[in-house]
Order: sequence, then structure tokens, then C-alpha cells
Amino acid sequence: ASVAGALVSPIPVPSTTMGVVPRAKAGVGSAVNDATRLVGGTLGVAVIGSVYASLYASRLTAALPARLPPGAVRSAHGSVGAALTAAGQLTHAGHPALASGIRDAADSAFFAGFHVANYLAAGIAAAGAVMALALLPDHPIAGRDDTTEAPARVTPSSAAAHR
Repeated sequence: ASVAGALVSPIPVPSTTMGVVPRAKAGVGSAVNDATRLVGGTLGVAVIGSVYASLYASRLTAALPARLPPGAVRSAHGSVGAALTAAGQLTHAGHPALASGIRDAADSAFFAGFHVANYLAAGIAAAGAVMALALLPDHPIAGRDDTTEAPARVTPSSAAAHR
């Protein structure tokens, strides 16, 4: 068994969630489960991506060489790929020192933003795990809607009594 296998729960979260919902409300439980997963994923990407983009832009501005052409500066702020493309264009134009400066600045800004974004994601995941451990019950309690009644047995004498 691998370490990764030991960290993964043997029961998927949707199964755990649906195990708590009464059968009569299974559709609602499934919809709520899907909606919370989609909203959480979307917000996570938006928040962590915004933090990364902000850090990338600020670090890049501070690290870029001062004598870069304005077009190269705009390109570098667009994305890491655009910064590397601008560096390649500067190399072909005969400015290897400027190209190296923009490449180094983009690499440094990318990894600075990437590390902070990863730490933020890890912190959010850890906070979620602590909240789950603190707030979720150990064993779900079946609701009243889940109790099933024994089906009535029809016997000839009971059928005659209901006539």
C-alpha cells in the first residue's frame, strides 16, 4: 500500500453524503452535493488564481529590467508564456541581455506566486479538514423518513375481514 493510498478515504464523499439523506430526498441530496462541489471548485480557482495573478504581476513589475520596450512589458504582464515569447523575440532582435532579464523576472514572479498559491490552497484544505473533524458527527443518524415498515401480510382471514 502506498502513502497516497493510505491518505485516501475508502468511502467517496458523495456516498457518505448520500448515506445521510433519506431515500425520499435522494434527488435533493444529490443536487445539493453537486452544487456545493461546483461552487467550491469555482470559488477555489477564482480566489487562488486571483492571489497568484496579483503576486505574479507585482513581482514581475519589480523584477523587470528598466530599459525594456513598452510592448515587451505589456506582453510580460499578460502571462508567463507571453513573457517567454517576448524574451524570445528580444533574443532574435539581438538583445540577449534584455531577454535574459525578462526570462529571469518571469520565472521568479511565476514561482513566487505559485508557492504562495499552493500554501494558500493547503491552508484552506487543512482548515476544511479541521472543520469537518470538529463539526461532522462520527456516525450519521438515520432520519425518521428512512425507517421502513414491514409490509403487511395478507392472509385469507385478514382479506375476509377487510371485505
